[in-house]
Amino acid sequence: MTEDVEELLAGARHAVVGVNRASGPPQLTVVWFLWDGEAFRFSTTRSRAKYLNLKRDPSLSLLVDDFDKKFYVVAYGRARLIEESHDELARPLLEKYLPERAAAPQWSADRVMVELRPERLLTGR
Repeated sequence: MTEDVEELLAGARHAVVGVNRASGPPQLTVVWFLWDGEAFRFSTTRSRAKYLNLKRDPSLSLLVDDFDKKFYVVAYGRARLIEESHDELARPLLEKYLPERAAAPQWSADRVMVELRPERLLTGR
């Protein structure tokens, strides 16, 4: 992985995730994400369509874009829904995006983490 990719994925940017709906066009959602060098993780709730769609079909696409550098990363693979230990796994999200709130997070009880270990990772300019 190049330095450009690592820098892009370490920044507090949004990712767009795409999941397959039961019928109709794909569902696209903007999320905060973490990249640990092997997997992307983001948080969602059990009541959201994204969670329900991933339970039915774990196929997932994720796009992170750096408009200023005209550079992007796209990841494809199958999501793993992590139903336990959400708060512990999600704390780094707050440290990345809202560091002033990381010491005392307030998560709802229905939150889960979604993990994507890319089967394919593409970059482009």
